[in-house]
Amino acid sequence: MVGTLSAQSRQKLLSISELKRTEAGDIIWHRNDQQQVMVYVETGQIRSYVLSSTEPQFGFTDWGPGSWLGEAFLLLQGDNVFTVEAVEDSFLRIVQREDFENLMAQDAALACDVARLVASRYRRVLCWAEEALSRPIPERMANRLVRHSRPRTSGGGVYWGSQDNLASNLAVSRPTVSKILKGWERSGLIRISYGSIEIPSCDQLLEAAKAAPQPQQQSA
Repeated sequence: MVGTLSAQSRQKLLSISELKRTEAGDIIWHRNDQQQVMVYVETGQIRSYVLSSTEPQFGFTDWGPGSWLGEAFLLLQGDNVFTVEAVEDSFLRIVQREDFENLMAQDAALACDVARLVASRYRRVLCWAEEALSRPIPERMANRLVRHSRPRTSGGGVYWGSQDNLASNLAVSRPTVSKILKGWERSGLIRISYGSIEIPSCDQLLEAAKAAPQPQQQSA
């Protein structure tokens, strides 16, 4: 998870929150909406992404139980830059802007904790930019697959998501992603199924990706 709040700060914010049930496909907020709430995921999963739901979802991040979202734009008092959508039926805790601002003004420890959370998100953006601009495509792909995979009890992990979304998040063409994945599958580094990619050994995939030559982008 990117950044966390202390148990004390978490409890303070939850004490002023309201419980809300959302269904898969519900929009929590749209891009360019003025930010009015901070959200805590109690159960289920929500997704933030840059483009609207009618276009390929670029730069998406999934937020599961224990995740907070929305505090940065409450502090900035500006419009949001991404859309947030429920990808599963979820229960969310909603903290309204006025309650958030009042509590922040009264509690210096909480304010510092929230500032650290925002800083962790800023660091993540910088890491994403560095990864997108300077690393070879195979290494970027392997890093994303491993970072967003769910661990298996037998070792390795499983990445859940389409190749189209993987290509969009890496800003490369779908044929380029497909070519690299097929090469890894032939080498036994991954197993491709519909909607998922199984990674028997994350370490082996990362090492192979570092040694791989940079492919030329193929047209979509």
